Amino acid sequence: MTRILLAILLAGALAACGTTNVGLKYSAAPTVARASSDAQPVRVGPFADLRGESATWLGVIRGGFGNHLKTLEADRPAVELVQTVFADALRARGVKPDGAANASRLGGAVRKLYCDQYVRREANVVIDLTVSDAQGQQRFARTYEANKVEGSALAMDVGIFASPEELRAVLERTLQEVVDKALDDAELRAALRI
Repeated sequence: MTRILLAILLAGALAACGTTNVGLKYSAAPTVARASSDAQPVRVGPFADLRGESATWLGVIRGGFGNHLKTLEADRPAVELVQTVFADALRARGVKPDGAANASRLGGAVRKLYCDQYVRREANVVIDLTVSDAQGQQRFARTYEANKVEGSALAMDVGIFASPEELRAVLERTLQEVVDKALDDAELRAALRI
């Protein structure tokens, strides 16, 4: 009987392990600051990946000993997700993120785009942004970051019971916070002419 119970527990633990492919998107708040009526188009990208991880790695849910139980991988390279989120955020503000030859360019580097759950769900996003003119001259540079920690230290939804979707949602909200901070920054908006 003990062997059967042990086999069932082992099979359950192995079934709980694995990799989940996820995406990240931008959802504009109803109060998003619209661009001026004479806003210039903006080219978005490229973004460099300085995270030191594989191109699609986003985070992990850990077991009681810190071991990896569930891994979150992006459905495409993380820098492409960041680029798309910035383009969608510009559209939400009434700016065309197109490839016009005379457009300013918003690009930069992704330093952190990471989520983790041991007990509580945590996410960290750090992005260096630069604004360059059509000739490639840099007009603006700044780093934007956000960190979120959600959940209770006494949570029951940890380890094999933790939800990759809930962890993904924390990362998505953290990325959105960084994007909103950046695109609502008066100096960045002036550099972009929006």
